Amino acid sequence: MKKNILLLVLAVMLFESSFGQVTTESYEKAVDILNYQSVYYSLSVLSPTSGVTAKFKANCDCENHPAFKKIKSSIPETEPKTIEISNEIQKLKDQNISKFNKSSLLDFLLNVTFDQSTPLNDFKSQLDQKGKFSDYKANLTQQLESVLQENIQVNTGSQKESDSKLSAFEDRIRTIEKNQNVKEEKPGILGGFLDYLVLLAIVLGILSLFLALRKRDNYEELLHRILESRRLKDLINSQNNSRNSGMRHNNSTSSEIRDMQARIRDLESQINSLNNDIEKLKQPTSTYLKSPSPSNQEIRQHEPKTEILFLSTPNSDGSFNESSASNTYKDGASIYRLMKTGSANAKFQIDEKETSIKLALQYPDKNIDPVCDAENAFNPRANKISTIKMGEAELQNGKWIINSKALIRYED
Repeated sequence: MKKNILLLVLAVMLFESSFGQVTTESYEKAVDILNYQSVYYSLSVLSPTSGVTAKFKANCDCENHPAFKKIKSSIPETEPKTIEISNEIQKLKDQNISKFNKSSLLDFLLNVTFDQSTPLNDFKSQLDQKGKFSDYKANLTQQLESVLQENIQVNTGSQKESDSKLSAFEDRIRTIEKNQNVKEEKPGILGGFLDYLVLLAIVLGILSLFLALRKRDNYEELLHRILESRRLKDLINSQNNSRNSGMRHNNSTSSEIRDMQARIRDLESQINSLNNDIEKLKQPTSTYLKSPSPSNQEIRQHEPKTEILFLSTPNSDGSFNESSASNTYKDGASIYRLMKTGSANAKFQIDEKETSIKLALQYPDKNIDPVCDAENAFNPRANKISTIKMGEAELQNGKWIINSKALIRYED
């Protein structure tokens, strides 16, 4: 009886390590489901372009059985950020899952994954801001658990087969015990053949326990490294954000100082001109009599001061609202610089400040295309805009109507 109990303990220890493990096929199915749901939420919640979600679903139609090639080919080319998210999630298929069980793998896909790269971290942050991340995570949890459950059912079949083999092995042991009652077995060093068998079972059990403990330690070490890398990434991001904030503040301050210096120079020029006129008026009458006739004098006319206005996003019909014009640059709002050449005429261009260019490039179809023509095609990697030719506008009924668009060029 004692020998049978030892054999049962050994069998449980040997076969336990195979229960709950996730196959590569199940894991890749789970990654494809994560990819599909992420693309769907990126288009339906975060994309500013209307109609892209319906277009994606019509082309893909693979919610129940998604595949990466079908998902990627169905994403509109106008959505580079969504394509980048899909590619980052596909890279998760290279993850070594031999140290994961179902529970830890589910936690990895729903939590740790979004700290693996900057695009996925930004995607999570934007969903949080929209209040949609909890819905996204709830939908994914049910689907991923269903896919990973398939592997548990396969392991259940393996367990039944193992139980059958164990039962046959026990029958063999009982047969040997009956034969011992009929014919006395010649004792060995430890009392007989069964003693050697029990000793072997104990050694194998100890070996299995050692491997299981080592596997658990490796998994805990992996989780510790992931958490450490996450904390390091958060620290680096916080330092970069503070540095970028300081740079934006300095750039904005420098541009305002340059504008003020230009206006001061204009005022000094006007003051000098007025002083000259005053000195002429102070001269005696005889001086005017001796001076050449007005027809031979060079009549100096003051050049009118150029008035500069700052404008934000244009209207879809290719115009700017006069009411939205500002005499001062507004960081994070101003995009265009308009220079009046008359009471109702002006020339305009995209302001050369870095913040204005970044703001314009966020949505070029709304911020640029209505009032500008480009020499080259739009490049998502572009970070600079050069004005080749300024555009012309005319003030009519409270709006600056575009007579000719500005000519620009996108540059990396």
